[in-house]
Amino acid sequence: MSREYAVDGDEGFIGLNSRDNPVNLGKNFVSKAQNIRMDRGVARVRKGAERLTAGALVGQAIYGACSYTTSTGEELIVLVVSNGLYKYTPDTEALSAKINFPAGQTISASDEVELYQATGVGYVYILRGFSKSVLRWDGVSTIDVPGVSTHTNYPNSRHALYYGNRHIVQTDRNTISVSHYLRDNAWSNLDVFTINDGSSDTLVAVAPWTLNEFVIFMRNSIFYAAAGVGANAAGDPAQEPDSYIKSLATDIGCIAKGSIVQAGGGIIFLSDNGVYILNPAGAGNGAGNTPEGMRLLTISEPLSAPISDVIARINFNAVDRSVAAYWENRYYLAVPLDGSTVNNAVLVYNFLNKAWESVDTYNPSQAIEDFVVAKKGNRRRMFMVDENQGLFLLEELEWDEFSNGIGTPVLPFYIPATLSPLAFQPIQIDAELTTRAYSFQTNREKRFSSMQADVEFTAGAAVDVSFITVNPDSNTLLTSYGSSASEDVLLRIPTRKSGYYSQVHFQSKNLRPSIRSVSVQAVVPGQMTQTKK
Repeated sequence: MSREYAVDGDEGFIGLNSRDNPVNLGKNFVSKAQNIRMDRGVARVRKGAERLTAGALVGQAIYGACSYTTSTGEELIVLVVSNGLYKYTPDTEALSAKINFPAGQTISASDEVELYQATGVGYVYILRGFSKSVLRWDGVSTIDVPGVSTHTNYPNSRHALYYGNRHIVQTDRNTISVSHYLRDNAWSNLDVFTINDGSSDTLVAVAPWTLNEFVIFMRNSIFYAAAGVGANAAGDPAQEPDSYIKSLATDIGCIAKGSIVQAGGGIIFLSDNGVYILNPAGAGNGAGNTPEGMRLLTISEPLSAPISDVIARINFNAVDRSVAAYWENRYYLAVPLDGSTVNNAVLVYNFLNKAWESVDTYNPSQAIEDFVVAKKGNRRRMFMVDENQGLFLLEELEWDEFSNGIGTPVLPFYIPATLSPLAFQPIQIDAELTTRAYSFQTNREKRFSSMQADVEFTAGAAVDVSFITVNPDSNTLLTSYGSSASEDVLLRIPTRKSGYYSQVHFQSKNLRPSIRSVSVQAVVPGQMTQTKK
């Protein structure tokens, strides 16, 4: 029987495809990536989340957050609780005393809370749903409700944004109102857009678009509208002669308002069928233009097709709480997976690699309420708001911080023991990477002799390496390797297994090892006639 020596492997890693058969994946793609980042072809355990707040926030649920830019250009983070708000200053890591709501004004878990800043006038608006009035904070110490001398006639709402120096506010299930220019107390009955009146469709969110246009996301369809290009002077009505509303798509809509983010030159959002992206190429930016280029994208394959198996795990009874952010060329989408009623996982898309990168997980008790992007040290950073644990700075530590434990690591925890003083309990990042299937482009049974992996370790990093074969099936732990010093290691390990294809699985055991390349060596025999399972 003739024998042929062969080598298969990947010289780097650029993306995740968990949907397709691992045999059919292209080079440099992996079939599983959990808590992984892929930069310049290197797969490395993501950086951990640093917990920033405790103290006054302990025992208080956080219902919403947003960034706030002061008149001097400093960026703060606003955190809203049941009866007031806190200011957090990223540069000084200081949490202010609570600024209380006016007497009788509260937020409960059933309220649909949303915050946004009207950048031209400096106020932060706190929406509490259709049954409660909006609250307005002046950026200093005063929170007021609509009144004679404040934002009179500002409608009750669950969703709004400030765009083109106007407030665009959802007033019921399928209607939005547009304020007068630079005003929050001047509203006209003419400045109202009603979408799909009489249908079963409902309005989910409004997002900025191009020039004077904005996109209206319904549950099952998408529209775009403009308040008129001439509506640009204080006191002018919003409904100019060239105002319009047009249908963009009738076969797809948005399922979670928090998932809508401007990213990669377009708008990315979560629908019933997965994650889609709208690109403004061909969009109507005036009367008579048609958005055909954009329409084609809305009915094509979703951006999330390579991870459709993960999308199928989303709890669609709680998906409306999904939130997203765009930061450093990545789209982060927090969703409730596997029956969870809170966001317990983050799906990460890398726009540089043009591929999904990871499914991030955190402590099982984590409930991701929101993401906020704000400056810290004159650099844009991404913060995560946990409903009960407060504010976290993402991509910062060698481990995740959680709870209120003082300097005691969760076992097993490897060297180095340089953890003191810690304000919060360090939690090991549970990272996994499983390569594509190495079949050597033939469905014959192979005799896998060895595998080789180029791994970079920081001091104290450790990893388990397992070898998986199919037909016959096996999963064997090859080595548990840790390093007491920073070093590059070329792991060469005998495998001595047979099968149709093989995969290499890496499980991080401590800190943040990096996987640079993997290869598998095998002997490919001639024709065989014995059935294997």
